[in-house]
Amino acid sequence: MGTAILWTHAAAGAIWIGACACFAIAGLALGPGSAEQRNFVANAAPKIDLLGLVAAAVLLATGVISLIAAGVLRGFAFSTTFITVLAIKIALFIVMLAAMTWSMRVGAAVRAVIARGRIDAAAGAMTRMVKAHAAIVAMGGIALILGTWLLGS
Repeated sequence: MGTAILWTHAAAGAIWIGACACFAIAGLALGPGSAEQRNFVANAAPKIDLLGLVAAAVLLATGVISLIAAGVLRGFAFSTTFITVLAIKIALFIVMLAAMTWSMRVGAAVRAVIARGRIDAAAGAMTRMVKAHAAIVAMGGIALILGTWLLGS
């Protein structure tokens, strides 16, 4: 069971980071103010973000289960280094989740403005959302490296 939880945890992290990477790549590929960009913000972005949020929830759940399992195996006697690395991973998760929810709020506001006929509203917001998703990808890469270290400790 422990292996299945770890693989699910890793897969959820990969899905979240992959979804954010797809968002950022698509956002960079679309012309500012184009109909494609507006369509992306209105239709595809919420679906990509939902996938990311579901993956983040699975990541959190499997992370807690893994930590409890590791604690039981070790009698909850973790090294200072283990605790430090875990704290960094938790902080990264919180910042990543905050960036994701902020970007989703920006997207919702832009969709509302577009629905009222302001078709020029997507360009600036899209730049901010792409930056947020790119930051999530970078932080997720760091978390993956730290997770690999935790796995070996």
